[in-house]
Amino acid sequence: MRRRNILKTIGGIAGAGIVGTVTVSADDCPGDFIKPGGPFPPETANINYNSFTSNETLYNTLEKLDTKSNLEYEPIGETWEGRPIPYVRIDGGDTDVFYVTQQHGNEQHTTEAVLKLLQKFAAGGRQVDKILDELTLHVIPRHNPDGWAPADDNEMPQRENARPEDICHDGPYFGPDQCGPVDPNRQHYFGIDPDVLADADGINPDLIPDENPSPETQAMLDRTAEVDADIICDWHHQGTYRNEDCELINASTLWPLNEAAPEAAVNLSRKISAHAYQETKDLGHTTWDTYPGGTTANIARNGHGVRGRGSVLFEFRGQAEDLGNAGNGMITTIINTVMNEILEGLASDELYEVDPAAADDIPPRGDYFWKELPREEWNPEHEAYAE
Repeated sequence: MRRRNILKTIGGIAGAGIVGTVTVSADDCPGDFIKPGGPFPPETANINYNSFTSNETLYNTLEKLDTKSNLEYEPIGETWEGRPIPYVRIDGGDTDVFYVTQQHGNEQHTTEAVLKLLQKFAAGGRQVDKILDELTLHVIPRHNPDGWAPADDNEMPQRENARPEDICHDGPYFGPDQCGPVDPNRQHYFGIDPDVLADADGINPDLIPDENPSPETQAMLDRTAEVDADIICDWHHQGTYRNEDCELINASTLWPLNEAAPEAAVNLSRKISAHAYQETKDLGHTTWDTYPGGTTANIARNGHGVRGRGSVLFEFRGQAEDLGNAGNGMITTIINTVMNEILEGLASDELYEVDPAAADDIPPRGDYFWKELPREEWNPEHEAYAE
């Protein structure tokens, strides 16, 4: 299959607004939600992060797969604390698909899911061959090793990277004197024409730093540019939501909301979201809604859309502080299933036949699910979170 001529336009940001949510408590739905298996483990539960893949095990696993399969592993840079930023390439067809997991260190199930995907591709088989006839797969299977590092000592992992507290910068999106750790998923604007950023986001280009405060993100930007990626899928976790039937929302998705993102790139992104929804919505526990994302180019979903790529965000239920290791198997399986469906749909051309408007069939944002607290017991922090 020839490389799809859908890309290669540089643009800016702006676009549609953010979708709102309504916050409810567990009292509004029947059933016991505070239990060892989740969705919310008891406060007394022992959280065992050792049940997830450590940084050392991740590197060792990728090195072994590299020596025994068609999978090529190499670090593409170092984190602030000197850890390798892992990158995997599996050569195949002309369409370059890029998966990135765990930009936020406390969103670990995505990495477990993509490791299962890599093991499948390393093992090979007829289905894998069909995909690789059409696609080349690129994976960063833990974008933020420093954020995850505390969990290797069974401590709470952190969302941000590990930039030292005494290192600061002025930035166009969050103002002057930004010190210490930064969110890797707010640094994807580097390399976009500053005039585009000024026009679309209203930022001051003079505040763009000389260096990216997230070397993890810069390594990804450099590699996606080098391989001329066609499609970026960014895999995350979120809070817990439920729909009007009191079903937990286990998967959410969104495409670029950016007025400067080329129409072809936005349409491709919407096709990907719609295909993922259509192919998995009737499977057990794969309940979807539409993620309420913003519009600015510092976010991966928008930044790569602005660059003219298909660019899709996927969010799954629960972060480390919510889930611990509860629901590990089910959530990981859901993520892995969605990952596979996208690759199969791209390789078979079925995904390209989807009407971009079908993305509007994905249900709207569900209600935020605030553990066990009834609304009358909320404090100002809860109220602020719900806004």
